[in-house]
Amino acid sequence: MNKKEPSTEDVTPDDFEPPEFAQERLSEESREEAPSVQKGRMGLFRLIAIGNATGQSFLFNFFSAFAVNVGVSSSILGFITSIRNLLSSLFQGSLGRLSDRIGRRFLLLLGFFLSFSIMIVLIFINNPLMLIIISIVQATALSIIIPVWNATLGDVTKTEERARFIGRLSAMGTAVSVSSMLILATIFNYFDNHQGYIFKKWFLEFYIPEKLWPIEYGVAFGIAALNFLLCVVGVFFLKETRLVNKKDKQKKQPSMFVALKNEKFKRFFIVNSVFGLIMATMWPIFPIAQVGVLEMGFTQIAIINVVFSICSSLGQLIGGKLGDKFGRKPFIIYGRMVMFTIPIVMIGAILFNNWKVLLFSNILGGTGMGMTVVAQNAYILDIAPRDQMGAYSGLNQVGWGIATFIGSLSVGFIADAIENQVGTKQMIIITFSVIAVLRFLASIGYFFIEESLVKKQPEEQLLEKKALVIAVAQSACEDAQFQSK
Repeated sequence: MNKKEPSTEDVTPDDFEPPEFAQERLSEESREEAPSVQKGRMGLFRLIAIGNATGQSFLFNFFSAFAVNVGVSSSILGFITSIRNLLSSLFQGSLGRLSDRIGRRFLLLLGFFLSFSIMIVLIFINNPLMLIIISIVQATALSIIIPVWNATLGDVTKTEERARFIGRLSAMGTAVSVSSMLILATIFNYFDNHQGYIFKKWFLEFYIPEKLWPIEYGVAFGIAALNFLLCVVGVFFLKETRLVNKKDKQKKQPSMFVALKNEKFKRFFIVNSVFGLIMATMWPIFPIAQVGVLEMGFTQIAIINVVFSICSSLGQLIGGKLGDKFGRKPFIIYGRMVMFTIPIVMIGAILFNNWKVLLFSNILGGTGMGMTVVAQNAYILDIAPRDQMGAYSGLNQVGWGIATFIGSLSVGFIADAIENQVGTKQMIIITFSVIAVLRFLASIGYFFIEESLVKKQPEEQLLEKKALVIAVAQSACEDAQFQSK
């Protein structure tokens, strides 16, 4: 006997969301068409992804090493790192919610323009006080870009294809940033070996100064500025992905902390914030180990970052493709657990006095970080309601920012105190040993988060569609009554 096919009569009001959320349900259905609708704009998404990845890569991979060369101490570098982490995350929840209410495009334009402007200033400034100011402005720009860009990607993707879409864009951006960094490292490696000489080739003739690092870092920051400018151009021509009507703008948005009522998100939020606190304890010390102890120059730092970025790109592709098939949780766990190898390998590099040892940790860490970035972004968007994607993403970054602020700020002063007693080299070995253990213990928490990717059964999908028909019909009646008032 054939099973009775569900009909609209079989669907009760309890089977679908209330009429006031019918517009949200309609938007959810239309989101399935979003990838095909945006095919004509795919080039703009690629341009923005490439510019954003390359700009941030050049900024964050070289900024701390640049600060060490300028002459900042462990405590000051800890303060710069912590204030940058805090401000880049503190307002993300509010700005994410604001983008849910007014749209994404204007805020993206503002964030990328601020990033472009402050990178131009950084090219010509090299004193500790200005580095703090620059960090504050850049962090503010990132607090706009991160949640709004993540929410934009959520607008144009379906749940079952989201990780793959984000992974491809992220990998493409990483590939371009890696290629740019590798070319730059090759050029500056030649110059590093010919400092104090006159370069003569083809129609070019110029003197290579003995103090080359200000020029090297200035060029790197110039490339970052150019890529942020490309983002500005891309967003300018991009159509708004979050269409908001007049009624939605007037509707009061719930507090971003309403996300904590979602038990699945709340558990992830706590685990991720604790890991962020532990993760950040290494950040102020790492560039000191690179530049101060291993005496790595611009070229060596670039090579290490290239290896990390290539592996990160591969991790994004793998995590994006397999994350839609096997879920987000396994790749988040792997990406976080391998982070404990980075401080261990750094200790080995210091003991053997060989920076090439760091290649091993950058292979593992890069792959893990790539998987984590894609899986975590998809995880948060999966569990967030349609009209609160920006808020969920933003609140997660707020927790991460506060946690990393505490971690990096406190360890900067602790490192200074230990360094005064035992010296720089021993300080790094002691602190990194403790950090490795703490990272491993903190990563265990991710085993207790719930999987966000739930495959729907065909019967559930059919029932959901029929419920949507009734909800939209009731919503239409309410809209007619609303307009007649």
